[in-house]
Amino acid sequence: MSIQIEPPTPGYRKWLWIAGACVVGLVVVLAAAKVVPAMIESARSCGAGVVRSGPDDECVGVTDGGKVFAPELADIEQRILNENRAVQDSGEPYVSVVHLSPMTPGETDEGIVTMSGIRHRLEGAHLAQLAANRTAIWGNTPKIKLLLANPGSDFGQWETAVEKIEARRAADGIVAVTGISFSVQNAVRAIERLSELQIPTVGSTLTADDLPILRGFLRVSPTAAEHARTAAEYLSTRSERILIVRDDSPIDHYGRTLAEAFGASFPDDPQRFAGPVEGYDSEIGSVANTFQFMMPNICQSAPDTIYFAGRATHALTFLTALAERRCRETPIRVVTGDDMAYYRLSESPARVALETGVSVLYTGLVHPQAWQDHQERFNMHSVAQFSPDCQGPICYREFSDDSLDDFAAVMEHDAVVTAVQAIRQAAGYDGTTVESDQVLQAMKRLHGAGAVRGASGILSFDQNGLPTDKPIPILEALDGAPPRYIGLQ
Repeated sequence: MSIQIEPPTPGYRKWLWIAGACVVGLVVVLAAAKVVPAMIESARSCGAGVVRSGPDDECVGVTDGGKVFAPELADIEQRILNENRAVQDSGEPYVSVVHLSPMTPGETDEGIVTMSGIRHRLEGAHLAQLAANRTAIWGNTPKIKLLLANPGSDFGQWETAVEKIEARRAADGIVAVTGISFSVQNAVRAIERLSELQIPTVGSTLTADDLPILRGFLRVSPTAAEHARTAAEYLSTRSERILIVRDDSPIDHYGRTLAEAFGASFPDDPQRFAGPVEGYDSEIGSVANTFQFMMPNICQSAPDTIYFAGRATHALTFLTALAERRCRETPIRVVTGDDMAYYRLSESPARVALETGVSVLYTGLVHPQAWQDHQERFNMHSVAQFSPDCQGPICYREFSDDSLDDFAAVMEHDAVVTAVQAIRQAAGYDGTTVESDQVLQAMKRLHGAGAVRGASGILSFDQNGLPTDKPIPILEALDGAPPRYIGLQ
């Protein structure tokens, strides 16, 4: 009987097995190195070109309308997407204009962004896009794609949004940015970065005076100082004792600008003011308590007018406190800036103030009655597109039943119109695709005979990018009714 003895496994086989295991391990590691970041990026993604960013995980970035930022925006974003696809499929030269403005209102009650304002801005921008692509008022080509960029509810994620714009600049032919509708520090930083990138920018309702003068930056709204001076001019013959309530926030330029310009309008009449400025700081919050403790001073100084230099969201809180003042037997007129147009007294507890001898006036940007009374100061062709009687696809009523009381749609329309006119001038008669530097050059010609005739007025830009002689209406806020037109200054 023989016993078969198996020889030991050669050593090299052991090392081959170890090497093979190492290779497999390395493959797994490399795969994980690719898969895990991809999974993380997928988890952060809200859709093509849009990622979750910031403490509130907002969807921030750039979309052609394919990413719907909120259910309330679904219809208008679909319309924008459809028009963008039609432009791409047309076979004609096209460029892209980016609407950069908050698409999400944020979580706090004291925020300055409203969902209705967001929607109206998109609707106004889309109306201008349709007019540019389907009429020959500003030429025919290049066609206009409208991209939407969300920098977050308070522009807190502006860097991500601008990075996405820069990344898509070449592929989408981005030659201009519009929107940027609030005078907060993060919005200013976004403008400065766009200027560094030499991307022309047109602000819609950006009003602060102390913004930097930058290459390729235009604004279609009068400055906050112009609004304040208009209010002062109106009150000069109608008020004898005025008290200023001012927002001292270091991050929002709006209130400080209003107060300084308003006060400077009465240099030879210090007795016009009923007392020292009553200040508050909206950045700290809890303004309702501060306003309550202002009431004794207000009753003691007995003003006939309060000029509220701050955001309307805080003005409403102030009006609510004013309704509880002890001196309710004395009527008080409250006058503030254009921001009030974004809110309705009928939808706020502040409406009770109107029952206590309080009237509320504000300087606006547009009103249908001004269109009728001063037709020579507006582009009546654009005005007709906002008319309830307008028929056809290039009509605001085609996609919105909302009122124009907050003027957001009109101002964003005019911002896009301004960009389009510069683009078409840069393209010349052949209508070829243009670059942003050519648009920058064309923007310098938007004055005098080359002024932009907008629905909010004639836009003749000075060397600082500001519109000159822009009409400013005086309006009165009412409970349960559209604002009452007082006049045009």
